[in-house]
Amino acid sequence: MQPIDPHTLFSIFEQGDEEIYKEHGMEDALQNPFVLMGMVVKGIENYFIMDQMYIRRYANKYKNVRNITKLKYFNNLYGYLDRIDSDNFEDMYKIGESFSSSDTHYALDYMRLFYEKLEHYEKCAVVKRYIDLLIKQENKQLV
Repeated sequence: MQPIDPHTLFSIFEQGDEEIYKEHGMEDALQNPFVLMGMVVKGIENYFIMDQMYIRRYANKYKNVRNITKLKYFNNLYGYLDRIDSDNFEDMYKIGESFSSSDTHYALDYMRLFYEKLEHYEKCAVVKRYIDLLIKQENKQLV
């Protein structure tokens, strides 16, 4: 049996969403911050599913590459956050129905804690900024 390559393990999810938008001529949607945020939220959900599948199927081999795989995958998701202009959430962008505020909180906080554990504090600060923006949006809706 071949060793597990942590650099390609979750590659199916790295291009999935973006490729689908491009295939359907919807590249403009990739400028929508809520689409990008949705890709982060769904990406973290996908990570948990794939992680459990690999733990069950390849327990010993996977545990040797699990941490590096997670870091690579989360760094790719972080790239979506990095593309969002957090200073300008225009009114034309609306949160889709495919992910909830609580799902977004959970995903972002999980990502923040992951980077905090690794002492990647700049990434923690960026993720925290999105958590704060989400809370601000929720508070606006309550008023």
